[in-house]
Amino acid sequence: MTPESVLEQWAQCFNNGDLDGITRLYNIDSTLLPTFKPVLMNSRDQISGYFSAAIGGKASIDFNVKKSIRTELSESTYLMTGSYIFCLPSKGGEEYESWYSFIIDTAKDSPIMHHHSSRVPFDFDLT
Repeated sequence: MTPESVLEQWAQCFNNGDLDGITRLYNIDSTLLPTFKPVLMNSRDQISGYFSAAIGGKASIDFNVKKSIRTELSESTYLMTGSYIFCLPSKGGEEYESWYSFIIDTAKDSPIMHHHSSRVPFDFDLT
């Protein structure tokens, strides 16, 4: 198992509406800072509920794992960062580019230890 294969499996589960599959990827002790809810989640029930709503709304994701930035934190733990695009039919097909970070422990059966996702902010001049 590689961190890239975990992300590919995550995207496949999300796009196929596989709630059990995506929920099983999250470790029992994982945390999720979701894109579209102002709630910090730290239980599988919360995480499953969030993805149940997304899947029920027929949300999909455009995710190019090859563009992820991979940082090795330890022998089996990786920080994966990058961006993906959510498509939300329930919002008229709107697309939302979002940043993500995943901490993945490839030594665990449920390897996602942490997931943070947030919409990319609008572009503005800092000067």
